Amino acid sequence: MNNENTLPDSVLQALQEGQTIEAIKLLRQSSGLGLKEAKDRIDAYQQGKPTPATASASGTLLPASVHAALNSGNKIEAIKLLREQTGLGLKEAKDAVEAMSDSEFTIAKKQQRQTIEKPAGVNLLGWLAGLAALAGALYYFHSR
Repeated sequence: MNNENTLPDSVLQALQEGQTIEAIKLLRQSSGLGLKEAKDRIDAYQQGKPTPATASASGTLLPASVHAALNSGNKIEAIKLLREQTGLGLKEAKDAVEAMSDSEFTIAKKQQRQTIEKPAGVNLLGWLAGLAALAGALYYFHSR
């Protein structure tokens, strides 16, 4: 695998100018990678190792098969699939899968909490609005 094909031109330019920190910053901005993952990719590039495209913590780059394995509760299978499909190392694949799993868990919990909390608030506001409308209507008809 050619390293130059997996790093953006701006990152390569910064590396050619000897600006490693700027290259890491640019890579993070362009890919959504975390600091450690971006640094690891830059280090790998500088050592002449392959730098495969890495899944971001947001999960937007995770293949559908990895999502399917996660949805079925099989993290080990998800890690295996991610490694096979992206060429990531064990630690990077595990971190990406766990980040995706954690973010999905957090999103699911937030949605569940909103579902539980929202109807009570909406119902109370609906009742209050209905009572206000009823009071307005009664006032209107009694004042005529």
